[in-house]
Amino acid sequence: MRSNTVGVVAMRDQFTFGSLLPADLADAVELIQQPLPTDPLSAVGTLLCGYSGLLKLGTKVASDHQYAVPINMYWANVGPSGLAKTPVKQKLIDDPAAMVRRLHKINHEQALERWSQQCEGLKGKDRPPRPRPRLPHAGGDYSAEGLGLQLELHEADGLGLLLIRDEIAGLLRTLDSDKRSGRGTGEAQFLELFDGGGGTSIRVEETRHYERSHVSLYGNIQPEILRRHINGDDASGKWARILFNQLPVQPLVLRYEDPSDQERQAYKQAQETLTDYALKLHQRAAETTELSLGARRLLLDAFHRHQRTALAPDTPQVISAMLGKTSGHYLRFSGILHLVANVKSSSPEPQVTEETMQTAINVIDTLIQETRLFHNGPEDLGKQLMKKVHQHSWNEGAVAVRVTWQVAKEKLCTTTALRKLGASGFYSAIEALAEKGFGIINNDGAATYTATKPPTW
Repeated sequence: MRSNTVGVVAMRDQFTFGSLLPADLADAVELIQQPLPTDPLSAVGTLLCGYSGLLKLGTKVASDHQYAVPINMYWANVGPSGLAKTPVKQKLIDDPAAMVRRLHKINHEQALERWSQQCEGLKGKDRPPRPRPRLPHAGGDYSAEGLGLQLELHEADGLGLLLIRDEIAGLLRTLDSDKRSGRGTGEAQFLELFDGGGGTSIRVEETRHYERSHVSLYGNIQPEILRRHINGDDASGKWARILFNQLPVQPLVLRYEDPSDQERQAYKQAQETLTDYALKLHQRAAETTELSLGARRLLLDAFHRHQRTALAPDTPQVISAMLGKTSGHYLRFSGILHLVANVKSSSPEPQVTEETMQTAINVIDTLIQETRLFHNGPEDLGKQLMKKVHQHSWNEGAVAVRVTWQVAKEKLCTTTALRKLGASGFYSAIEALAEKGFGIINNDGAATYTATKPPTW
């Protein structure tokens, strides 16, 4: 059914650094990300994912007295090879947390020194266990058992953890292989950690156990690889736990001129601001933040809207799973927005405000809408028609052309396959374009599409 309204969700272009972050942090992130293939949503989402992994175990947000979730995030930036995804990770994930990692490294070195002193004169079997490091950020490969051991240590110290995979495809392959082998421990752990669950590993020599966890995940992935992994199915809800962010397809903005002393100082101060927020969030005591009444009403209204779509019989299974997780994503994103906005405030808000919840809903709905479009496939006929319609409508330097189905059929559907999409296929294509924010639909008799921004593909 065609909609008479355009943009049922907040589109990406509405987000600014100032609408998502406190003024000092917004200015700093905007400066840091200038050369990167990012926009405000991409840069801020990446930064907040990194911050979420630094929070203490037990840091939660609650919709009411019965339901609370950890303020953690599973975030993946999606972009083609060569898009400079790694510099995004370096500047917005790694660098802000460098001081936190350094503090834990110093603590571990001191623990090793104390252990060495305790071991003087003792034989091997009489020595106490060698101290293991605490890892606020952990990259590279890991096994379910190894991660369980690390989380046991983190639980004892009340720490969170961010798992970082520059290319998250390796983790996904590991989970798939683990599932095919019949073990499934890796995928089960992946699912349970999202909700702050514990785990038990019983072996012949020892048993590992932790009751609670606080784990976030950050990674990058190419769209073709992601599509192969998902393949239209999400029976376990694994993919629904990850917020997939489509990075803008644009090159790094590099400059030939030498930076001035003022520019160097401004950049250094921006880095220090990101670091200062990371330290303050890491040092913050764990507690549960509740929603205001207005925030709760917004949350429930938005969730019920998605639930109706999720339960509809014609909704694809992978989309249904994703929509079923929206309340948890709304809560988590509102929670991290709230913490960042108040961690340096002299008069912090005691509850998540209605404004903060609305921002979180806009962000999550935007990501979900883009992910729904992504699941249609980049090379399918519908996407081809979307490109043709938008490119025909966009008339650079002149008034945009209004495209009707009649125009599309006569001028744009140049193959039999495209013509077979018919009027319904055309309406689906222009609705998708409008919901993504590329143009608007007018319904004066026959639906027409008018582009409002240049093509970005």
